[in-house]
Amino acid sequence: MLRRAACLLPSSLRAISQAAGPSMQRGHADLNLSDPQILKKFMGVEEHLGVYADSRSALSGVLHDLQEALEQLPESSDYRRAVEATVQYRLKVLEQNDSNLAVEEVLDAHMEELIAETKEELGLVPLMTTWKPWAVPEDYEVPVVDYTSADAVLNAPAAPK
Repeated sequence: MLRRAACLLPSSLRAISQAAGPSMQRGHADLNLSDPQILKKFMGVEEHLGVYADSRSALSGVLHDLQEALEQLPESSDYRRAVEATVQYRLKVLEQNDSNLAVEEVLDAHMEELIAETKEELGLVPLMTTWKPWAVPEDYEVPVVDYTSADAVLNAPAAPK
């Protein structure tokens, strides 16, 4: 079973486990997953999200780019306010913590994940300017769907056949 599971591991980790010999192939007892670099390799972060020479400045850069892009949207837009609040919080965490590990701990994500997420959000801003979800006509009525309790449906008598 482990051999089948090993094919799911990132290639870099497979190479490490094959080089380590049979003790490593029996289990992952030798892996110290509290080491952030080993954890990133084990989780495939480096392989799937890329490696940044200076992930801190890369994250700061895309956060500032996102902040500038949001200026295209109306200030009253809930989307803009929510994303701006997230960007400002992440920039504050970057500013107040000297180590990347502390930033990752506070934001509960790898730096590479945060960079990828911010880039995706940056790609969404032009779409939001086109779609204008804040421009709802005044006469628009939100359709209301009657709530049906799951218990009422599940406990209802069976329909006759």
